[in-house]
Amino acid sequence: MNWNQMKLRLKFGSAMPKSEGNFSFGLLCGLFISIVLWISIIGWIMLIFK
Repeated sequence: MNWNQMKLRLKFGSAMPKSEGNFSFGLLCGLFISIVLWISIIGWIMLIFK
């Protein structure tokens, strides 16, 4: 799934104003990325201090 398809899905999926939808989508992406980063960091620490 490329970026244009994601944008289209967002447009059809939300009836919110465009800026609000983009903001909430950015927030979700940021949360997801930070969670993945934290999990990987914790995994590395557990591997190092086994």
